[in-house]
Amino acid sequence: MKRTSYLLFTVPLLVVACSTTPVPVTPTLDTYNYGEVTRYGAHYADEGIESNVYMLDLYSPGLTLNEQGVIEGTGHNLCFSDVFTLPTDSRLQGGVTYVCNSTGRADTFLPGQDFDGNINGAYLLDIKDGQLSSITLFTNGEFIITQTGDTTDIDIQLVTTQKTAYHAVFHAPLHYQRPL
Repeated sequence: MKRTSYLLFTVPLLVVACSTTPVPVTPTLDTYNYGEVTRYGAHYADEGIESNVYMLDLYSPGLTLNEQGVIEGTGHNLCFSDVFTLPTDSRLQGGVTYVCNSTGRADTFLPGQDFDGNINGAYLLDIKDGQLSSITLFTNGEFIITQTGDTTDIDIQLVTTQKTAYHAVFHAPLHYQRPL
């Protein structure tokens, strides 16, 4: 009986594998409902970059931050450690498309990088029961911020180091924090 089931299951897979018609791959849509923004000002001024720098930290349902700021629960934490704006901006701006590159110019964010275990730029943490399960770095993409009253919408289109598309959305107020 097992052999018959196995053969019936295998035959359709072989037919699909031999098909010449490409099957479009739709990326999973992740939803985020809590976000924090930390402003660091002209953090890279010594390096000739006058842009203001922000960290945008988004959390999916199922994740919370405890009183010590430690992530608890199960879900995703999408982080943009270095988002650049004009020197005159005091917040991330609505109506702006932020693009991934390493120029440090306004309306850009750094690509994900791993410096001997020190992760920065654009990255995704997969958290299971409060423990880090995996890290995904993003090397390309953009996000668009739209502001309506106190609610911020962010449409995020990114590409991983393995060239996989990633799509996410955020819909909630952003909470602005002071740096530590």
